[in-house]
Amino acid sequence: MTELDPSRRYLRPVAPLPLPGVEDVTHWSVYQWLPMFEAWATGMSLCGASMRQGPLPEGTAVTCADCEAYRPKYERWLAPDYRPEDDDLEALRKRAETAEGQVRQAQALAAKWHKAAARQSDAVILAGVAGDVLLATLNGFNNLTKEVQS
Repeated sequence: MTELDPSRRYLRPVAPLPLPGVEDVTHWSVYQWLPMFEAWATGMSLCGASMRQGPLPEGTAVTCADCEAYRPKYERWLAPDYRPEDDDLEALRKRAETAEGQVRQAQALAAKWHKAAARQSDAVILAGVAGDVLLATLNGFNNLTKEVQS
């Protein structure tokens, strides 16, 4: 196993406790450094089942369907660049509204550039072309955000 960063948490395969009636399947668990014990440890499985302490070797196949269903969320949550506000729907909605407002402002500006360039025969052609390109790009972005929202 490669050197792990004690400030991070990782997903690792784990085995269930050998109890009567407990299915012998491999689960996912969060693996983290516990400073009070100066050791790495695993917890419960992602599906909530009690596990043996310690991870199984890397590459061990996880066979618990419930743990596999939770895995994508945990991978996102445990990623070094994860921000909890990225899962806040209201915050995401506000950011999208702000971005849409900025797109509308840029579209209006591009339309002004286009009109100004079209009215002046000696206007710099590049300004008109830039306006056309920017307007087409922003219109494409606006259509894309509408598709994503629906």
